[in-house]
Amino acid sequence: MEDFPMQKITIYHKNGTEWDRYVKNASYRNTSILNRNKNGSNSTDNALIRIFDIEGYNMTWFVLKDDVIVNMEVKDEIEGNTPITQLSNKYGKDNVHKIISIDKFIYEEDIEDLSHIKLGCG
Repeated sequence: MEDFPMQKITIYHKNGTEWDRYVKNASYRNTSILNRNKNGSNSTDNALIRIFDIEGYNMTWFVLKDDVIVNMEVKDEIEGNTPITQLSNKYGKDNVHKIISIDKFIYEEDIEDLSHIKLGCG
């Protein structure tokens, strides 16, 4: 989507006992916003990420709540169950986020270009 500044991010997706790594182009905003979800509870998001290239979503690349995002392309292999700590120590706390919420905006035909996955991260 040309209206949003884009950059590469790295998604670490928990797959059983291993962490799969996916690099995607995304619109990344490091911000604090108040997010009211459907059940009325509130959470503060430190980053808002929109992925417009949804081809292969949940087929060749995956992202779920509690997965980890780094706001740049990285090639680290995750060992164990502490990716936030491992990656934050290397790239800084402001660059590593845990996914708190996922919203899918999948449109057809006329506005298909607006389809995206929105990630709220803490």
